[in-house]
Amino acid sequence: MHGILFHELRGYAQSRLGTQGWESLLERAGLPQRIYLAFQQYPDEEVTALVAATAQLLGQAPRLVLEDFGEFIAPSLLRKYRVLLEPNWSVLDIVERAEHILRSVRQDAKPPPSNLRIRREEDVVLVSYGSPRRLCGVGIGFIRGLAREMGQRVVVHEHQCMHQRAPRCELQVLLMP
Repeated sequence: MHGILFHELRGYAQSRLGTQGWESLLERAGLPQRIYLAFQQYPDEEVTALVAATAQLLGQAPRLVLEDFGEFIAPSLLRKYRVLLEPNWSVLDIVERAEHILRSVRQDAKPPPSNLRIRREEDVVLVSYGSPRRLCGVGIGFIRGLAREMGQRVVVHEHQCMHQRAPRCELQVLLMP
């Protein structure tokens, strides 16, 4: 897993659980104290353990934590990677080009086999995602957070989800007037 997610998860933990939130998460997840470097790779199991620990400490379903985390990281990632975006792009333009943008961000990353298919139809972007990581909630939250940060409104309809035993997640992203 890309270290930037761990770095952002630390900020999320402190925001939601207080100044000792990160330490509480590491302890609850059974992970040692360490510094996650943004451009290093770490075992997927560590982020899975941290999300499960966050869900327990917040008393929420892991899926809701993933969506909230996605919304939380959107402003930070938008600031960090704005250079990869055209100034006139809308949220739909960014989602449409997500695969290319992700490749630019994680140049040396070795993601698990995944299948991200994105298709644009005027004011709608259709996203089909399949990955053993099952982080669709982060993507949904990120799209919502990105829209809020850009002063736009979107609706994300999820037609099927791997968390509900579907083979893939199928999303429809609509830009609202």
